Amino acid sequence: MDPRISKHAKILVNYSTQVKKGDNVLIQLNDYGKDLATEIYKEASILGGSPLILTTPTEAVRGYYELTPEEYLRVFPEHYYELIKASDVVISIRSDENTRYLSNADPERISARKLTVKNIDDERLRKRWCLTLYPTPAYAQEAEMSLKEYEDFVYSAMLLNWDKEKEKMDEIKKIMDDTDKVRIIGKETDLTMSIKNRTTVVSDGTHNMPGGEVFTAPIDNSASGKIFFDLPSTRYGKEVHGIRLKLEKGKIVDYSANKNEDFLKAMINTDEGSIRLGELGIGTNRNITKFTRNILFDEKIAGTIHIAIGFAYKECDGINESAIHWDMIKTMKPGQIILDGEIIQKDGKFKWEV
Repeated sequence: MDPRISKHAKILVNYSTQVKKGDNVLIQLNDYGKDLATEIYKEASILGGSPLILTTPTEAVRGYYELTPEEYLRVFPEHYYELIKASDVVISIRSDENTRYLSNADPERISARKLTVKNIDDERLRKRWCLTLYPTPAYAQEAEMSLKEYEDFVYSAMLLNWDKEKEKMDEIKKIMDDTDKVRIIGKETDLTMSIKNRTTVVSDGTHNMPGGEVFTAPIDNSASGKIFFDLPSTRYGKEVHGIRLKLEKGKIVDYSANKNEDFLKAMINTDEGSIRLGELGIGTNRNITKFTRNILFDEKIAGTIHIAIGFAYKECDGINESAIHWDMIKTMKPGQIILDGEIIQKDGKFKWEV
């Protein structure tokens, strides 16, 4: 076994979720990653936790959306809900065999199911949770790398000194916590919003591994202007290119995409909260140097910002509710991040890095 898998598991158990004696630990994965799940299982057991591994193959999920009668999409899985409730720690491993397994699924059926299981997602976020990734051939192919190259890329972004990374991100947090008005300027972009009295959160490898972003929740009625996302955004196997959003008083009033605009429309119209912004994030991980079509990594690319439509994280004191949370990424070369009139980042570099 690659020794980096064991190091990855130790970080997830000891640092990210801080498993302790008596914890019920739920380990979730898709198609690959059994060796990582096994290492997590062993590490949690050593500490006195009670681990359980739950596998949901992507082909099962695809079949569910293809075959399930409409009425059953709205049946709430009480047994799964009770499992999440009974868990103290939830570690989720993305390990897809095929990243496009939902490409032909009806987005309205997906939205309907997301609405049905929203309480489960909310319950998971109350736990000590962490989302991570196991490198698979499918992810490597999306990133246009060999599997070996992709493994090196993944572990270089994860196996870091997260205490030192946190110190760097804390500097940005201090500035954002005291900020009222944010302005984002770039290609086809001039967007303003307020983050006054919202809490800024540092992604230091606890809830996401890898970490490497600083994020908050915009004031719900504050976003105005336009933004163009130059990087493709993939969700449920649909790759949406060239997303453009226009906002007024916090609401998306116009939108377009160069590819898969119908899917974008379906997601924006999921519910009342999906027409608003739920997150503003700034990427800081300098070891993530390449766009890989994987949001867990791409949203942390240093020199990018991302905005999510939909659900706002409670830890940011956000109040927007939605069944979806969809991140869209923009490179900031060229571009500026302006906080209360001061340029804190220009062309992807913070003022203290120039």
